[in-house]
Amino acid sequence: MQLARAVLGWLLLVAGLAFAAGEIGGLWGTNPQWRAPDDGVTIYVETNGFHTGFILPAQAEGVDWHALFPPTDVRDPRYHATGATDHVAISWGERDFYLATPRWQDLNPATMARAAIGSDATLIHVYHMQRPAEGLYARKLVISHAAYRKLAARLMNDVAQPESGVPTPIAGYGGDDVFYEGRGRYSLVRSCNAWTGDHLRAIGVRIGAWTPAEHHVMRWFPQVAPRDTSVPHAPD
Repeated sequence: MQLARAVLGWLLLVAGLAFAAGEIGGLWGTNPQWRAPDDGVTIYVETNGFHTGFILPAQAEGVDWHALFPPTDVRDPRYHATGATDHVAISWGERDFYLATPRWQDLNPATMARAAIGSDATLIHVYHMQRPAEGLYARKLVISHAAYRKLAARLMNDVAQPESGVPTPIAGYGGDDVFYEGRGRYSLVRSCNAWTGDHLRAIGVRIGAWTPAEHHVMRWFPQVAPRDTSVPHAPD
């Protein structure tokens, strides 16, 4: 009993320290010189309330996301037609957490704990969509042409590409989404939200020094009118 209490005490201490570090890192801004360019590429930083990622134009700056992630990989044939989608939402996370949690009520603390400890099994999650709306769940961000190309290259590097060069699709939650094998190690330190922050920081956008939780990312992108409270896609 005494040993169990000691272990529990240490776990609570570690959790408390991690929370405090996240709050400090999320508030401590980097890239203070950041200014949105007058001419650039419009992207969105998106959230479902827990998990963040990017919404990008399907074609921009010579980057064709439809070539890497064909709309025909999703189950709903309505998304297969040319021009049916003009944006892709891209996020990254731990494999078991993704596949075992299609709905929030499926959230399993044990799965979360295993992911937090660390996992090399990661996935890229892709949604195909048409004309995303700026609002509560999608915040508009204009970045330079060079920054967009750098972001695209970094995101592509997170996709595990086989020798054929064509990633193998893994069935998603619904008709408009799909998974692909990813690269990188997921952990409490580098969560899905830290991944978003890392990419934004690398392309020069003002963001927290460490963004392990959703609010550490989204606080840097205030919502502007009009207020659209619709979720851009199903929960990740």
